[in-house]
Amino acid sequence: MDLQIYLSRNWSNIIGLTFEHIKLFAITIFFAILIGMMLGILTAKSDRFSFIVPVFNSLQSAPDLILLALALYFLGAGVTAALVAFFVKGILPILRNTYSGIISLDPHVIEAAKGMGMSQRQILFRIELPMALPVIIAGIRVASVIAISVLTLSAYIGVRSLGVLIAQGIATSNQEALIVGSGLTALLAILMNYSLYLIEKQISRRSAS
Repeated sequence: MDLQIYLSRNWSNIIGLTFEHIKLFAITIFFAILIGMMLGILTAKSDRFSFIVPVFNSLQSAPDLILLALALYFLGAGVTAALVAFFVKGILPILRNTYSGIISLDPHVIEAAKGMGMSQRQILFRIELPMALPVIIAGIRVASVIAISVLTLSAYIGVRSLGVLIAQGIATSNQEALIVGSGLTALLAILMNYSLYLIEKQISRRSAS
């Protein structure tokens, strides 16, 4: 089937799947950012939480399908299992970069802030996180690309995403479906990566000035 004909016949479904994919990504990356930064801060601030990074390192190294299968086993087929599985895949770059960004700060800056009478909370939110933000954004970039890409696997547990087109293309040897599904997934990943790159660059310039 010609690609143009395929698009004209299936444009409504393609748009719907694209929006579903974006929605899943937004939910996944929101919680990955929220919890990843929290865990990164805890790990940087206390040796008691040093085990967190190795744990997520191990989970990150697990194949995507294994995590998806485990989520499917414990949570059943559906959106929740997909979100949990891909949240685990996306959280590590944010956690690790938050941790690295905080511990790599010049200790003299922190000491100066303490000398000015700033509390630990004030130091964290006024100095450490703003200075570490470019590194954190870089972690979010990596996590975003991972999340957008691996969310295509959610189609195999009955979740609507661009993975549905890819799965259909593979199952029926439909090259048009395969091209559209993989092409839109790649386009979303590129757009998100470039957008966050611009944000990261802008923040780095402000930090340097």
